[in-house]
Amino acid sequence: MTVFKYFLRTVLLLSIIEGSTKAGPQKSTCIFRDHQIICEKHLPSLEYPVNTTNLEIRNIDWLELNFQDLVEKFPFVQNVTVIHGRNVTKLVPPPAENNIQVLTLNNLRLKRIRKEFFINFTKLEELSLRFNHLKHLPKQIQLPTVKTILLSGNKWNCSLNLDWVLELNETIVRDLRNLTCHEEPYPGKSLIEIAKFIREIEDECPLKCSCSMPKVVIEPETEVLEPIISVDCSYKGFSVFPETLPSKTKTLYLQGNEISSISPLRTNPLYENILDIFLDYNKISSVEELEGSLWLTQFRVLSLRGNRLSQIPSYAIDNALRQNSNMPNAVRLRLGGNPWRCDCPFTPVFQEMLQKFSHQISDLMEIKCSYVEGDENSMVPIIGLSRSSLCRFPSEYSVQALDLINVILVFLIIGVLAKLAYDYYHFKRTGRVPWIVTKMP
Repeated sequence: MTVFKYFLRTVLLLSIIEGSTKAGPQKSTCIFRDHQIICEKHLPSLEYPVNTTNLEIRNIDWLELNFQDLVEKFPFVQNVTVIHGRNVTKLVPPPAENNIQVLTLNNLRLKRIRKEFFINFTKLEELSLRFNHLKHLPKQIQLPTVKTILLSGNKWNCSLNLDWVLELNETIVRDLRNLTCHEEPYPGKSLIEIAKFIREIEDECPLKCSCSMPKVVIEPETEVLEPIISVDCSYKGFSVFPETLPSKTKTLYLQGNEISSISPLRTNPLYENILDIFLDYNKISSVEELEGSLWLTQFRVLSLRGNRLSQIPSYAIDNALRQNSNMPNAVRLRLGGNPWRCDCPFTPVFQEMLQKFSHQISDLMEIKCSYVEGDENSMVPIIGLSRSSLCRFPSEYSVQALDLINVILVFLIIGVLAKLAYDYYHFKRTGRVPWIVTKMP
């Protein structure tokens, strides 16, 4: 009989709730089980059990989700679940006196949540915000009693400040390792790892420079995320290479400084993994320090435009490029705008190297002979010079004083020999000695 009475009471309550919802302008279907109400689209508009502790609402189409009103209607509610919605743009926090311990707001397309929303959830133990459109969370959310948070399935924007991510406790945010960036520049990459990379970059970035992480890749051998870090120290007055760099730096911009030596690329372990370096418009006059270095066999971009280079060890560069693991597609060498020496000992070998690696040297036509007044090769692209224009001698174009003396001496010697031959012939024929001989003492 007890079971039968309980069944009749439940049916009666259901009919009252359903009847009340049909009577109002907002029609919905609600189910009551013990202290739980499950409603579709709307709460009951008339009578409902005020001692309800568990409340679930599905498929809502509300602009505002007001927990102030909800707690006033259900003062004993402890577990609130709102799932599947389309237009929720505002969340109103509950009053200070509330008993909510479990809050689930899933699949509501929520785009943002203010820090103030959480202030009065002083008894909250579990929070789920899964499968919304959240791009970030506010920093320093105060939820002292919370034990479990679920955040997966959101559209986290990793181009925004990610300091809030580093505040999350992995023992509380149970799916922290599953959270991923939604859009460029790191789609599908681990949110926590990206946040850590960015924090490390900020901490290690050289003074006066700017550091960024254009992308993150997965290392094929280890399947570990590898950051691609770029450091820009251009036009900052550096006379030497920066003393610190983020450990995963791959690209370094040092254009427009006062640097004269590139020896750190060979001697400083900090630079051994730099793949792309831009040293345009500095004071570099030699690259001989790189000869035989490991760096030359693994770099991708070396840009030395507008420096003071007049010659380089062509054979050494040739050998290094042939051994480079990034050849041929990734390697780029830029040498234009330097005062290149154009003579027979250096230029033919240099020119041969330029021709051999023309696909890697992107500014080939800007590699020109230095300006020399009156020299026909002055400011001419080296790639187009003929060997005869390089390996020529001054005698081909003008007669010098020493050359003139040599010619005169030749003619004098020929004349003396010719006179000697004539005198000998005349003596044999006539028996007379030359006149000059008769005058000799």
